[in-house]
Amino acid sequence: MYDVTKSLNVTLAHTLADGHCFLHAVAFQLNETPNTMQAFKFLMKAIENESTRNKNHYGNFIEENSGRLNLLVHKYLLNKIFDHAAGDLIPQITSNALQKAIHIYSERDGGIWKTIVQPTMPRKINKSPLLVHLKDYHYSAIIKEKMRPLLKISASR
Repeated sequence: MYDVTKSLNVTLAHTLADGHCFLHAVAFQLNETPNTMQAFKFLMKAIENESTRNKNHYGNFIEENSGRLNLLVHKYLLNKIFDHAAGDLIPQITSNALQKAIHIYSERDGGIWKTIVQPTMPRKINKSPLLVHLKDYHYSAIIKEKMRPLLKISASR
């Protein structure tokens, strides 16, 4: 059996299994403290803004018309309903919203698979990728030793 933590010399930060585990894994890396609520709220707003701003682009990837994209993304963000086409687009929308690559390490078939999600509409790409781990339909954050925050979040009122 393959062990991603030993092979990559990393640890996993486990996330809530609430339908937003991917967002929790990303938010954990945007804020180095265990309280990631501010980063989580920032991320949700960034995804909503990105999907609205570029709905015609993302609409090309779903069978439903692009007008339904915002409804599907809204359902995912508020109701944690991820078992539809928009749920599959969330990693790409997140990558574009943050202008960061996302490396998804998946354990399956006795090995590990690395999927790299790059911003498809780059404005200014941040060099350090976000690292997430996927196993049994659950995402966790991958933490490197002495990890620093990858994105500064400003306090909003």
